[in-house]
Formats: sequence, structure tokens, C-alpha cells
Amino acid sequence: MADSLLALRTSLAEQLAELRGVQPDQLPPALLDISVRRVGDAYYVCPADWEQLRHEEGGAGRPIPYWARPWPSGVALAGHLKDHPPAENLKVLELGCGLALPSVVAARAGAQVLATDGHSDAVAFAAHVLSINEVEGDVALVDWSDHAGHLVDRGPWDLVLAADVLYTSQNVEAALRLFPHLVAPTGTLLLADPNRKGAQGFLAAARAKFELVSDRGPDVTLHLLTPRNG
Repeated sequence: MADSLLALRTSLAEQLAELRGVQPDQLPPALLDISVRRVGDAYYVCPADWEQLRHEEGGAGRPIPYWARPWPSGVALAGHLKDHPPAENLKVLELGCGLALPSVVAARAGAQVLATDGHSDAVAFAAHVLSINEVEGDVALVDWSDHAGHLVDRGPWDLVLAADVLYTSQNVEAALRLFPHLVAPTGTLLLADPNRKGAQGFLAAARAKFELVSDRGPDVTLHLLTPRNG
């Protein structure tokens, strides 16, 4: 186990350094102090001490690494997909994937998955999470709220996954502009949200173009949106 963790750390260091444009020894130590953990029957690799990583990144003037831990919405979305697996070869896009647990579950069901995030570190970790679960899937560095044109060009998508992405008004506005162009006419948008006020604003406006079914929970609500035809 120690040898495999060392190999994983070495591989991550090489990719993270390349994506950041630095030498491996210039990476924050907490970024490479990793552990492999389990949620349900899926594994993920993450920085072992998120608070320390947050401290080191803050000291370097970098953004808070929200991507580096599994949040309840992502876990809930992964659990829903395990209980309701997508069809084999379904074309699936995950936005703001972070550690990509929903993508792992979808890929395990045989879907064709593209996991995307706007943070380069997240993309490197997501690729390794897919690998340690021995599933096939692509990853891409894309900030969907700013630069999602090529996601539209690669679509439309049979299933679009998003967990806790509506945390700012700018994201809500971007989602209202973008999401209708991502989802295939017979496709589905599956949104997991920790009952944020912004999500309610998005859903109210999205009803003009989507049919909505919600499975409300005390901490996370799953919203299934299908395009209105005609």
C-alpha cells in the first residue's frame, strides 16, 4: 500500500507541477500529503489535511481549494447515480467535478463520461480518482461559468451532472444561459444542491425551459430537469 501511495503521489506531483507551470518541489506540501478514502463502493484520493492546504494556498495568494474535499451534494449525487445508473454508452458531462465521485459512478455503469472543473489541481486529482476506481473517463480543465463554448460544441449531452454549483448569483445567471444548450432534447440535467437560495432562483427561472422533479432532503435536494419540447 505504501508503494502504491508513493507512486500515486509521484504521478500527481508531475501532473500538478506541469499544470501549474512550476517544479514539483514548488508545490504546497499539503497538496501532496494525500490519502485514499472510500465513499460507498467508490474510492477517491484527496489531500489528507484540507485545512492545512487551505492555509498554505491562502498564504500563497491562491483561491480556497474547495475542490479538494467531497461535499455532501457530490456524495448525494453519486449515491443517486448508484441507485439509478445511467444507461451504457450514455453521453455524460459533469460540471465542477472536484474529486469526481459522480463521474466515477456513471463511468462504472458504462457511460461515456467527461468530468470538468475550472481548477487545474481538481482536474489532476479527478483523473487519478477515475484511475484508482479502474473506470474509463475523460477530464478537462473548463470553467463552465466563463468558458463553456467547447462543451456546447461537444454536446448535446444525454446527462449533465452538477453538484453544488449555484453558490453565487453569477453562477446562477451563467447556468440559466448555458444549461439549456448543453442538454439534449431527450436528455436530463441532474442537479444536487444543499438547499441554497440561489438554487431556488435558478429553478424558478429554469421552469420556462425544463420540466422539474425534485427529491427534497434535509441537507441536499436532487433536482431532475428535462427539456420542454416545443
